[in-house]
Amino acid sequence: MGDSVFTASVAWLAAALTGTAKATGLAVFLGAVPFLLLGPFAGALVDRGDRRRIMIVSDLVRAALLLAFPFVASHLGLSFPVVAVAAFLLAAASTPFLPARDALIPLLAEGRPLVRYNAAFQTSAQLAQLAGLWLGGLLLGAARDDTSRVVTVIALDGATFLVSAVTLALLVLPGSSERAGAAPSRVPRRPSLFREALDGLADAARDPLLVGLLVLTALDNLAIMGPAIVGATHYVRDDLHLGAGHVAWFEGSMALGFLVGAAVLTRVGARFRKGPLILVGMLLDGLTYIPFFWVPSYPVALALVFVHGLFIPCIVVGRTSLLQERIAPDRVGRTFALVQLTVTGMTALSAIVAGGVAASYGAPVLFLAAGVFGAACGLAGLVAMPRLRRAN
Repeated sequence: MGDSVFTASVAWLAAALTGTAKATGLAVFLGAVPFLLLGPFAGALVDRGDRRRIMIVSDLVRAALLLAFPFVASHLGLSFPVVAVAAFLLAAASTPFLPARDALIPLLAEGRPLVRYNAAFQTSAQLAQLAGLWLGGLLLGAARDDTSRVVTVIALDGATFLVSAVTLALLVLPGSSERAGAAPSRVPRRPSLFREALDGLADAARDPLLVGLLVLTALDNLAIMGPAIVGATHYVRDDLHLGAGHVAWFEGSMALGFLVGAAVLTRVGARFRKGPLILVGMLLDGLTYIPFFWVPSYPVALALVFVHGLFIPCIVVGRTSLLQERIAPDRVGRTFALVQLTVTGMTALSAIVAGGVAASYGAPVLFLAAGVFGAACGLAGLVAMPRLRRAN
């Protein structure tokens, strides 16, 4: 709940402090680029360490960074460099968290169908995100340039990481491994972290289905993720002339759509092949961005972004379940780190591109271009990737 509004808050601060979409894109880029630089090493760390302990340390570091943010901003002054550095450091501390989480899910599932289990997991996560975004909308308010309230919301996010760390420490994991949540050990003496990171990249390169899925994921996120953050911020601020709270409610409507879509997948997702589920999700994910080119109304935009959110779980749940069933337990952390690299790393590049397009042509044109390119990714997978199209 606390973290759901952080990225929107950083984008809003960048826009408010500089007034340019390019700076907003740069701030989002710096908040995602650590996943490009550190992703393979984070995955190797997850595969050789105690996954729960890695998640707890990540939470504690992020809590310290965000709780310190108001004090740093008050002493150094709230400026674009301060916001950008905070985003970069938080992303660096976040890098191992998601691979460790996704590697733990099969253990927690205890043999249950992974599509249903991941969909249920995403449903609870999106319910929390929805509550956090709507609460963030109330806390952020409607003022266009009230940066002090945004700083307060960021500090509240820091406090929630402490709750997360305590919850993880109390979690009872099934089974009787030597270390709760630890990755299985393949050999008595393991190679260096750098060598294991390279081995993970080499293993991925030898898997045609995984390579195709990663390439398509990278292209789709290059098209979609920058507009989702940079485009949404400037669309609400510059085209609709509304405040920071309205950005949170806009993102909350998308989260509500995600929640409904994930809830549907918990009931019917196991009936579909995972490959087509991913590809059709990409196609519809892109197509539902295109209408924003013609929409000048905030209520209509909320309805459209809700529809857009309905199809995102097809991609996320399908991809996660496919890889959890396909990848060996001793390299699942590195595989999900590569997925995170393509998702969050491409978010970084997408933010830079989106900032330039929005600054030159406006957010509506950005949404139109992103929708066409994103839909083309799904269509290309359905037509030209038979291995992925048939994957279950």
